[in-house]
Amino acid sequence: MLYYIGQFLLLVNVVLYGARLSGKGKAYRFFWSYLLAIFCLQLVMKAYSSQSINNHFLSTYYLFLQFGLLSAFFYDLFVPIKRKISRLVSYLSLAVVLGLLIQYLIHPEQYYTFNSLGFLVTTVVLITYTVLYLYEMLSQKLPFYVVCIGLFIYLISSSLIFVSATSLIALNNKINTLIWDINALLFMVYQLLILWEWKQSFFQKKTG
Repeated sequence: MLYYIGQFLLLVNVVLYGARLSGKGKAYRFFWSYLLAIFCLQLVMKAYSSQSINNHFLSTYYLFLQFGLLSAFFYDLFVPIKRKISRLVSYLSLAVVLGLLIQYLIHPEQYYTFNSLGFLVTTVVLITYTVLYLYEMLSQKLPFYVVCIGLFIYLISSSLIFVSATSLIALNNKINTLIWDINALLFMVYQLLILWEWKQSFFQKKTG
C-alpha cells in the first residue's frame, strides 16, 4: 500500500513540476527529468516483478539516471553560488561515471545484478553534494531547500537498505517486509517534501 501511495505522489510531482517547466532554469528541468525517469523506471520494474521476470538489470539504468540527473541538478544549483563547488561536482561526477563504466566493462555480468558498490559510491557522492548545498543555505536563502532536506534523509536511510540488499534476502520474511515497508514510507515522505517545495516555491510565486 505504501509503495502505491509513494508512486502516486511521485506521479503528482511529475505532473505539477512538468506543468511549470516554462521559463524555469536548468536545475529545475534536470530535477523534473529525474522525477520522470524514476517514475518510468519504477513503473517498468513493477511490471516486470508482477510477471515474475527478473528486473535487476533495470537497476543499472536507475543507478546511472539518478546519479547523472541529480549531479547535473546540483551542478546548476552551485554555478551561481560557488564556481569552485560546481567544478568539483562536474569533475567528481565524471570520475564516478567513468569508474562505473570501467567496472561494467571489466565485469559485464554486473549489468544483470544489483550493483551494491555502485549504489554505495553514487549515494555517498550525492549525499556530499546535498550536505554542501545545505551548508550554503545557512548563510543565504536558496531554492530547493526542502527538496535537499528530503533527499538527504531519503538517501541516508535508503542507502543502508539498498547496499545490504543481498543480506536482506536471507532475513526472516516478516523482517524483510518490514524493512522494505520502511523504505516505501521514507520514499513517500520524500515525495511529500518535494510536493511541499512545489507549493512553497513555485505555486505561490505564480499565483501570488
